[in-house]
Amino acid sequence: MKNEQNISFDALYRKYYPRLASYAAFFLKNDEAHDVVQEVFLELLKKENDQLKESTLNALLYKSVQNKCVDTIRHRKVIEQYASDVGKQLLQMELDLFYSSRNEVEEALLSKELQEQIDAAVETLPARGKEIFKLYFEHRKTAKEIASILEISRSTVENHIYNSVQALREKLADYRK
Repeated sequence: MKNEQNISFDALYRKYYPRLASYAAFFLKNDEAHDVVQEVFLELLKKENDQLKESTLNALLYKSVQNKCVDTIRHRKVIEQYASDVGKQLLQMELDLFYSSRNEVEEALLSKELQEQIDAAVETLPARGKEIFKLYFEHRKTAKEIASILEISRSTVENHIYNSVQALREKLADYRK
């Protein structure tokens, strides 16, 4: 910010960051709250700041943080719903193969083949994605629990789940009906 009437970016950051992080923490986990505030400040830094004055900046910052928090919550819900739906689809595919009208030998072979295909597809995932996928689907841990166990943000866990499910969908496309 170049105008004398305007406050420097560093001063704005020091002044508003703690308050905005506390505000965002009302909506999100602490690490997500800090991420959101960082994003808001990065966007502010990228904008043409000559016309921004501290008198209008307070409302702009708080509204931007609130909007980013809402976006983060919506994104989290979409990922959780998607991961849940895909998990149900994988389970249903296995159940459909296992409980169809085929004889028991065919059923056992198909079920074993499907499980082998799923296991093989899971093994091709990147190490962190595989670890998170197994915690989520095999050990039935929530994204929040996984984030705590691995000491990473919940949104990182959700992104890994989403990416893993997408990769498995592609690899197991022949088994989908």
